[in-house]
Amino acid sequence: MSTPENTLPIARRLHWRWWLPRIALALLATLALLLLALGAFPVGLARGLVEKRLSSALNTHVQVGSITRDRAFTYTPVVSVRDVRIAQPNWAGAGDFVRVGSASLRVPVFSLLFGTFRPDRVAIDGARIVLVRDATGRANWKPEGSKPATGDSTGPSLSDLTVTNTQIELRDAKRGLIVAGPLTVDAARGLQFSAKGSFLDTPATLDLTGGRITGIDPAAPYPFAATITSPALQMTAKGVMDGVLDTRHFKADIAARAPTLKNIDRIIEAGLFGTQAVAITAAVRHEGRDWYVDRIGGSIGRSRFTGMATVRKIDIRTAIDARLHATQLDFDDLADAKGQAAAHQRRAAIGPRVLPPTRINLSKLWKTDGTIRFSADRLLSNGGTVFRTLSGTLSLDHKVLSVSNVVATLANGRMTGTVRVDHRIGRPKLAVDLRLVGLTLEELIGKPDLVGGQVRGHIVLSGQGDTVREALSHSSGKAAIVATEGHVKRIVADVLGQNLSGAVAHAIEGPSQQVPLRCLVANFRAANGVLVPHPLGIDTGSSVGRGAGRIVLDGERIDVTLAGTSKSRALLRIADPIRIGGTLSAPTVSIAGAGPTDKPTPGSLLKVFGRSLGQALGITKTPPNIPIPPPATFGCTSAVAEALR
Repeated sequence: MSTPENTLPIARRLHWRWWLPRIALALLATLALLLLALGAFPVGLARGLVEKRLSSALNTHVQVGSITRDRAFTYTPVVSVRDVRIAQPNWAGAGDFVRVGSASLRVPVFSLLFGTFRPDRVAIDGARIVLVRDATGRANWKPEGSKPATGDSTGPSLSDLTVTNTQIELRDAKRGLIVAGPLTVDAARGLQFSAKGSFLDTPATLDLTGGRITGIDPAAPYPFAATITSPALQMTAKGVMDGVLDTRHFKADIAARAPTLKNIDRIIEAGLFGTQAVAITAAVRHEGRDWYVDRIGGSIGRSRFTGMATVRKIDIRTAIDARLHATQLDFDDLADAKGQAAAHQRRAAIGPRVLPPTRINLSKLWKTDGTIRFSADRLLSNGGTVFRTLSGTLSLDHKVLSVSNVVATLANGRMTGTVRVDHRIGRPKLAVDLRLVGLTLEELIGKPDLVGGQVRGHIVLSGQGDTVREALSHSSGKAAIVATEGHVKRIVADVLGQNLSGAVAHAIEGPSQQVPLRCLVANFRAANGVLVPHPLGIDTGSSVGRGAGRIVLDGERIDVTLAGTSKSRALLRIADPIRIGGTLSAPTVSIAGAGPTDKPTPGSLLKVFGRSLGQALGITKTPPNIPIPPPATFGCTSAVAEALR
C-alpha cells in the first residue's frame, strides 16, 4: 500500500513544531544559567588570571593576595583586592611601582561583557605608588609599546572615590621633578595632594586639589587647581574638567613665572626654548589630544606679547596654528643666560659678526607642521638697531620652513621678502630673497653731514648649513645696494676722485661744502660665500670711482679697493686708491697708507700729501698699486637697474 505524496511534508512540519519550542527553551535556560553565573561568579578563582594578565601588560611581576566579593549574587558586585604588589620594571630600578593594602571596586558585570572595565565606586586604603620616568620619556605608568589614545573616551563613570593612608612619589627625570606626599580623597575635603621635593635641583612644592567625588554625577563639571612653587618656577592652573578626573577634556586659566621659558616647558613639554625671565598668563582648553590656547600674554625680558594658538594631533604629527603680536620685542630676550654667555664667548673668540648664528636645523621638528603669524610694533636692541617693526608668516611643512610676507620697517624705509629653509634631505638649505626700499644713507651710516641719499637693495642668496651664518658663509647669488639722488661732502668726493689738491683746498676753505651724489652702486655676485663687485661704482658731482676686490662671508672679511678720478683738473693726485678692509661689523678705510679713519681730516691729509708728493717727484720708489684704471664716467641708470633686477 503506497503513502500519499502530501503525507511526508506534513510529517516534517509536525517534527519542527515539536523541536522548536524545546530548542528555544534550552537557549533560554542556558542564558539564565549564564546570567546566574555572572551574578554569582566566584571572583577568587580569577586571582591567578589577573596576576598573569597584569604581569604581561606591565612587563613586570604582579602579586595579588586575595580577591573577594561582597555578596553571593549581584550584577554590581563590590570586588575587594588585598595585598597587591606591582614591582618596578627592570629599567626603573629596585622596589615597587604599586603597593596597595586594600581596594574595593564596584564593577557593573555587564560592562565587562562589552570589553570595558569601568568601576563606578572605588575605595583605596594603605597604598604607596612610585611613578618613575627617565630622561628619554619612558614611564612606568605607560606600558612599553602602548599607543596614545586617538579618539575621545566614552566619558567618566566614577561617581564615588575614597582614598586614605596613601602616599604618591613622582620621580620624573625628563621634567627634573622629584616630589612625594600624601593623597586623600574624601567626602569632606575632596581631592587633596600636597607634595614636597625638588624641581631642577631647587626646593619645590606641588599641590593638587579637586572637588569631592562622593555621590556625584560623573559627567558633571569637575573643578580642580594645581600649583608648583619653586625658585625655578611658580605656576598655577585653575579650571574645570568636563567630568570627574577627565584629564583629557578641561579648560583652565594658567599663570607662570620663571627665570627662563625653558623651565615652563619642562612642565608642559611643548618644545620651547631658553629665554630671559618670563611671566605669562593664558586661558587654555584640552580636548582629547588637541590643545587650544584661547588667550596668552605676558613678558619675556623687555619684550611684551599677546597671542593665541591651536595645537592639534593628527596621527603622529603635530599641527600648530598661532598668532603672536608683540608691542615690543628684543631678540636678545630669546636666549637665556647660558645662551647669551655662549654667544659672548663666541664673539670674544671670533669677534663681532653681522650674520646671525640662528640655528636652522629642523631635525627635531620632523613631526611638526603649522603656521605662525607674527608682528612686532617696536624692535629693541642693546646695541641699537635701524629696524623699527617686523611682521610675517612662518609656515612649517614636513621639514620645510618658509617665512613669507616679511616686512621689517625702518625709520625711512622697509625690508620685504621671503626666507626658506629646506631640511628634507641632507643638510639644511637656506634661501633668502629680500628687498630694501626707502632707506637713507644718513640713517644707514649715521653721519648725515658726510653723505646722504635714497637707498634700495636686493639680496638673493642660497647656501647650506646648520645656522644662518654657516649657510650664508657658503652661499651663492647676489647682494646689491644702490643709493641715488643724494649728496656727499665735497672733501669726500675729492678723496674719492684722488684729487689731493682739491681735497686740501676744500679742507681749508670750505670743509662743509657738498656736491651731488648721482649714484652709488654696490652690486656683488656671490659664489661659495665670496662676494665680488659686478660692478662697484660711485658717481658724484665732482668725481667718479670704481671698486674691485672681494668680501668673504666666512669670517665677514672685507678687501675692497676704490680708484677714482676727478671731473676737474687735479694739480696733484692722491698716490694710492682708497682701501676698505676690516670686517662687516667693523670696516676700516685707509687713504694712501694714512691708516683707518672715519672721514678725512687735515692731519690725515698731510700724510697723504707727503706720500703723493713723493710719488709725483719720483722720490717714493714703490709705484702705486692700483688694480683698476680710474674711470672717466659711470653709467648710473643701467647699473642701478641691473643691481635691482
